[in-house]
Amino acid sequence: MQNIDNLKSIVDKSPTNPGIYKMLDENLNILYVGKAKNIKSRLKNYLNDNNLTNRIKRLMRSTRQIDTIITETEKEALLLEANLIKKIKPQYNILLRDDKSFPYIFINHEQKYPQITKHRGKQKFKGKYFGPFATVNSLNYTLKILQKIFLLRSCEDSYFNNRTRPCLMHQIKRCSAPCVNLVSMNNYKEQVKNTENFLSGKHSDLQKNLSLKMEEASISENYEKAASLRDKIKALTQIQSQQNINLYDIKDSDVVSISRIGDKSCVQVFIYRSGQNWGNKSYFPKHTNDEKNEEILERFIIDFYTQHVPPREIFINHEITNKNLIINSLKSIYDITTKITIPHKGKKVELIKYATKNSDISLNRHISDTSSNIKNLEKLGTLINYDKKIKRIEGYDNSHMFGKNAVGAMVVFNEDGLENKSYRKFNIDNTKLTPGDDYAMMRQVMIRRFSNLTKNNKTYSSLPDVILIDGGKGHYTAIRSLLDNMNLKQIKVLSIYKGLNRANKLDRIMYENNSDFLSNSDPVYFLLQRIRDESHRFAIGAHRNKNKKGIENSELQPIQGLGNKRRKLLLNHFGSVKHIKGASILDLEQVGGISKSLSERIYNFFSSQ
Repeated sequence: MQNIDNLKSIVDKSPTNPGIYKMLDENLNILYVGKAKNIKSRLKNYLNDNNLTNRIKRLMRSTRQIDTIITETEKEALLLEANLIKKIKPQYNILLRDDKSFPYIFINHEQKYPQITKHRGKQKFKGKYFGPFATVNSLNYTLKILQKIFLLRSCEDSYFNNRTRPCLMHQIKRCSAPCVNLVSMNNYKEQVKNTENFLSGKHSDLQKNLSLKMEEASISENYEKAASLRDKIKALTQIQSQQNINLYDIKDSDVVSISRIGDKSCVQVFIYRSGQNWGNKSYFPKHTNDEKNEEILERFIIDFYTQHVPPREIFINHEITNKNLIINSLKSIYDITTKITIPHKGKKVELIKYATKNSDISLNRHISDTSSNIKNLEKLGTLINYDKKIKRIEGYDNSHMFGKNAVGAMVVFNEDGLENKSYRKFNIDNTKLTPGDDYAMMRQVMIRRFSNLTKNNKTYSSLPDVILIDGGKGHYTAIRSLLDNMNLKQIKVLSIYKGLNRANKLDRIMYENNSDFLSNSDPVYFLLQRIRDESHRFAIGAHRNKNKKGIENSELQPIQGLGNKRRKLLLNHFGSVKHIKGASILDLEQVGGISKSLSERIYNFFSSQ
């Protein structure tokens, strides 16, 4: 290493305390973050070139400075390291790519007739939360069956309070219609209790009770009620079968398995709560071929469980080095003692085998998809005469309602597929354009997106090779001209627009005013359609959310003394107008900036409605 003398000097002056170290390049970019029980001793290992992997050799050749932060204990060092890696995402660390929160089923106890719904985020409302579910799909499946069996309402209070007759959910037998008093309060509360019992793992008692009631109804010749109870028992059996629910000794556990082929790996997480399988999710950490399986799995467990509350038991398929350190660190965060073990006998071994089989399948599919993506990106580069490797495509679309609440959306595609964490939305300023002027909206989005490049803004630091616009020749010409004026001529522009009768198979894709350069049977054609569809979906979702917030804000506007700033404070504190309406004067006073007199005015405004 050419800079070995400089690094030796830094290491010699390093502390012997526990802590973390950051390796920086000549531009002071952080390349790597690590932890150590003894910082100086750990850094000395990096100076022996013969014992280093190729990845670490490249890291040391690029390192010009090493910064250290000492901590009281190694446990604190591990937590600090995890936080810094999540925040900075250094180039040479193993990175967990997907860090979204998990969804829960929520039963709201603040309401007279509790609502059952899905919830993601802070658990700040009074009620019961059941989860986590690995994916929204696994939650939706469970929620749909629960609604069939227990008939709890899922509608918002604003809809519930204004019903004069049962809605469609009642007609399709998914709700007992408490809104129009078709079910008594006591019967509804019993159904709420049964739902909570089921989600808590008390399945057998519930099914026995339903069976007894079915027999009673049959003996009384109330065949319609007996048939309804029979259907509920069938649905319960169906959901238990779907979830492989005969896991009564697996109460609060995650099963984590790793599969590996070269520089690609898949970590599969199965979530088991209350004897139920609440889904699984695949993760594909970023690492090189040099990392060992135990390093990848350990890094995953640290990053994953410092963000998500761990269960009582975590079963793994590969040993990790710092198991006790991780357990003690997690206990300091959550006050939960979590066991991390490799099962060797019984049903738990079968769970590990099942998880590993799934991670093998997911990894092979991921490698296949990545290979296909690389081929399609290479072919697209050839078609548009791009002399470099296409690494990033950005897709753009706008969504608005007659110019109102306009939103621009950006999605990102690379060789790993759609990269959700890089998606961005842009609130379009309607005051600066003619309502409905799609060209002006798209120009505004592009200016916002690419002017950020000059501000060292990490959010927008990656420059795309290609951008895909949802629109025709006019959109293409407007954006191509704008990028040229912004000195971004190297970015290739494609536009995609609907053909005759807006049929997907007749979509046209334009490049340099040529819409015949790509066949509609080419895999690249389908790839560009997929990116367009995703940008369209993301734009519509962002517009709907903005529209909903606008409606909520409008309900607060008539209140004297409640301007934009205070309305935002209230919505951020309570989460929705629904909860503001139900708040007491004392609750309202707890919000910063809301005086006692204003609290009374808000309370009186909604009480008089």
